[in-house]
Amino acid sequence: MQPSQRTLFGLAMMAAAISLPAHAAQEVEVKPVDLTQFIEDVGGAERINFSGKLRMLSQRIPAAACNLTAGVDPENSRSVLKSATLEFEKIIYALEHGDETLGIHGPEKRRKTLAAIAALHVDWDIIDQDAHAMYESEANPELNEDIAAHDIALLEEAKLLASEINGQYSDPTAVVQADALRIDIAGRQRMLTQKMSKEACYILSGINVEVYKKAINGTANMFDVSLEALRHGMPEAGIKASDDASINAGLDKVASHWNSLKGYLAELEAGNEWDMETRAKVFNSFNTTMAEMNKVVGLYAEASKLGL
Repeated sequence: MQPSQRTLFGLAMMAAAISLPAHAAQEVEVKPVDLTQFIEDVGGAERINFSGKLRMLSQRIPAAACNLTAGVDPENSRSVLKSATLEFEKIIYALEHGDETLGIHGPEKRRKTLAAIAALHVDWDIIDQDAHAMYESEANPELNEDIAAHDIALLEEAKLLASEINGQYSDPTAVVQADALRIDIAGRQRMLTQKMSKEACYILSGINVEVYKKAINGTANMFDVSLEALRHGMPEAGIKASDDASINAGLDKVASHWNSLKGYLAELEAGNEWDMETRAKVFNSFNTTMAEMNKVVGLYAEASKLGL
């Protein structure tokens, strides 16, 4: 230590001794600073939640478009198509530029994430245009087929974006990794309800029937296994059951709706046709299941916050 430094140090010690009684000088406790109060909340949980929601919307849009084209509950399917399209537009903009109303603070800056958003636009811009044309005018089978030709690619691009954002924001300053995993799986469940709705409609509409019969079985199995993991835990996969009463009550509701839907899917697998009333009932049931699952995802996201 240099002489000048020793002098300054000595003066500081003298000042401390003067300002405190002798016995108190030994009792001063230096407490660690809580740095979390200085960490900027950029909406990590919300970014994970909403990027996952894009996966769901990538399937909700073609499911609604297919049912609208088939004449299944036209007023409702048109409304779902419009709201899902506008919501997709809002979320993709928010993930790039930020949106305080969604809890996403500030624009995205990471290059890989921005590249994933740009890749998503490749198929989204086509589907967006087709969907607008469908809900603003009469249902058009050609537009429906064009959406069907791009929806799987859109889903894969949405998965890539969700993966990038999940990895980016799953750290101790944003979202605990275990919580991020549950948010991601629960968010995927929303998508799977809409994927099954779409696949059922494609089968009944004669679109690549054998392909989608095989696909819907895999989708249903994934939903079933994931729901059990969320409800009861799956330690080998790093998934813990929640101890939050609201989350568990929400998952029980989802399970109740899902058990009802299984019977209809079994009929479809057996080759039985659904009348228009049944098609409308199943379409709306999948939407109700998705809505209940969406509430659960929000609860997971809220519970994951570290008081930021």
